[in-house]
Amino acid sequence: MRTIDFKYIILSAVLFLSAACNGFLDVELDDEIITSEAIVNKETAEAAAIGLYDSFQSFTLYGGDFVLMADLLGGNAVATGFRQRYEDLSNARVPATNPYIEDVWVGLYNIINSANNILAHIEGIEGIGEEDRSRIEGTAYYFRGSAYFDLLRQFGEFFNESSALGVPVFTDVLDRSTAATVGRATVANSYSRIIEDLDNAAKSLPDTDERFFVTRAAAQALLARVYLYKKDWANARAFADLLINDSDYALNENYNDNFETEGSPESIFELQFTQQDGQDLSSLLMLSTANEVSGAGELWDAFEEGDSRKEQYLRRFGVVRCTKYGELATDIDYNVPVSRLAEMYLIRSEAIANTEGVVAALADLNAIRARSLPDSPILAADVPGLETYNDFLIRERRLEYAFEPHYWFDLVRLGRAAEVRQIEDYRVILPIPDREVKVSNGVVGQNPGYQ
Repeated sequence: MRTIDFKYIILSAVLFLSAACNGFLDVELDDEIITSEAIVNKETAEAAAIGLYDSFQSFTLYGGDFVLMADLLGGNAVATGFRQRYEDLSNARVPATNPYIEDVWVGLYNIINSANNILAHIEGIEGIGEEDRSRIEGTAYYFRGSAYFDLLRQFGEFFNESSALGVPVFTDVLDRSTAATVGRATVANSYSRIIEDLDNAAKSLPDTDERFFVTRAAAQALLARVYLYKKDWANARAFADLLINDSDYALNENYNDNFETEGSPESIFELQFTQQDGQDLSSLLMLSTANEVSGAGELWDAFEEGDSRKEQYLRRFGVVRCTKYGELATDIDYNVPVSRLAEMYLIRSEAIANTEGVVAALADLNAIRARSLPDSPILAADVPGLETYNDFLIRERRLEYAFEPHYWFDLVRLGRAAEVRQIEDYRVILPIPDREVKVSNGVVGQNPGYQ
């Protein structure tokens, strides 16, 4: 049975109702750009900040497709319905006209433009206290940095800092005429924008143990992930250490508490859904025998005997079903974790493996493994070198984070995606949507191989 921490849900209800009374900023993905006139007082600034959460929870992003995309591309999941957007992802051969990439590109850039609008006008608003101003600014910085990171790791060569193939980066509020004039930044410049935004978020956001709204800890957790992708081992470890050493967070004894208990001790930041404003993951994964996305047989077979994660979140009824977001298609009020403490242990383990050696890295790797396989730790004798360590690491991350948006990016950043998925090297990043290339008249250049 699903449990809820009522301290958090009461606080969230108060904040959400307060924002709702003042109106949300609704963003139409296809044709509406937020204007500079939208934020004029404290109420509209609060509504704009809440609107960023609402946008992140959309069907295209963390309320549906983006969460499933990494498992479809990586081979943890298969398309079992009749939608081309999922068939292409499941085959790891995505054309530049795929509906998912068109939607996620526009969705993330609308979030960026909305955040830009907040940051452009928040200083000029009278009647807003410094604490509220700082929180709203921090929220905008967090979601802008997160949106740029999600764009970069899908559409840019995030694994190669010397690459010119980053994503378009801008901090002004753009309209339909100016949006098409921004070309692609380098990967290094894309990372610089992401890190600066998340650093600003960490400085501005409240230092509380709130789970449903972004906090300093949420920004620090995302920074740990970003530095991991950059292979900046020192900073990745430093930020992971901050969360591991924070007494507000602890690993859940039961793996499924990450999904069955809202605001659990392991949760750093999770997106909150309700029956009135639900996610689409439960219906995509569980609706009838022709559900849209199912677990792959290879995922089912990847678990070692006795791994409790398999019995806790996978079911096999003809197809493999993931129950992280509910056992029924109507369980739309299950929350979606964005950052949890287990990731910090795996980040720190990987950072240690690449700086101090693989033996020193096993303690953190086994700390996560022990929850599901308490009698089968990885021993030093099992790991003669970094390549073997990475074999264990990627398997542990694959099983720990199945149906959370990690696996494909792990394959890519560890240089294994092309081999595992039997695809051409250029397909390890997605194509820029053909529509965006054409609208920009080539200012936004296409990724090699898709031209």
